[in-house]
Amino acid sequence: MNRIKILNVDIDDFTKKELINELTESIKYDQRKFLVTANPEIVMMANKDLTFAKAVREADYVVADGIGLIIGSKILGHPLKERIPGVELMQELLDLASRNHFSVYLYGAKPEVLKKLHTVIKDSYPGVSIAGYSDGYTSSPEEVAKQIEATTPDLVFVALGAPKQEKWIDHHYPNFSKGVFVGVGGSFDVLSGTVKRAPKIWRTLNLEWLYRIIKQPSRWKRALLLPAYLAAIVRIRLRQK
Repeated sequence: MNRIKILNVDIDDFTKKELINELTESIKYDQRKFLVTANPEIVMMANKDLTFAKAVREADYVVADGIGLIIGSKILGHPLKERIPGVELMQELLDLASRNHFSVYLYGAKPEVLKKLHTVIKDSYPGVSIAGYSDGYTSSPEEVAKQIEATTPDLVFVALGAPKQEKWIDHHYPNFSKGVFVGVGGSFDVLSGTVKRAPKIWRTLNLEWLYRIIKQPSRWKRALLLPAYLAAIVRIRLRQK
């Protein structure tokens, strides 16, 4: 497995298929894995927040969710194979869980979103065994960790947003005996139908990030990290020359 360093963060050079194959083996052998779905915002945050940087560094896998990482890797001369959007990864893992009757725990999002997602999974992924679920607003983080310890699910999706979700996983990770833990950001909102994902043409043109900003103007502040990220990438490339 190759890793590409982008602004001090090591990104695993996987295709989505390769990653799914790795995680399938981990689940079948009751292994414990921690996966970060990274984008430029996460990379920039990891360069400023030492606790977050530790969580990302200790993850078993860090994959390129954002197109900015693909672009950055090309500028640096070490192109990553493929972007792996968190929402698509979650769909693939739910499909895997349904085919193999794996158990899943859902943690995060608003109570009403979680309720809708539970229904969607029951209808669309009938083979999935839902070990439990807790929202990200009224649930106690410590109690959620205890529930997961007790139920030992095969997959744990954490949708608290970065860096909170990665810090939570990293903090409790030593107490879990098995399971693949994935921070999935806003994926619960999309898969529940609460938030509409960008149309296919936007995704094909790698403009999903722009669509999300247009639909959620509150994301503009986070988007301001993108120019700083690209500037840092270009500075590194210029030093390499």
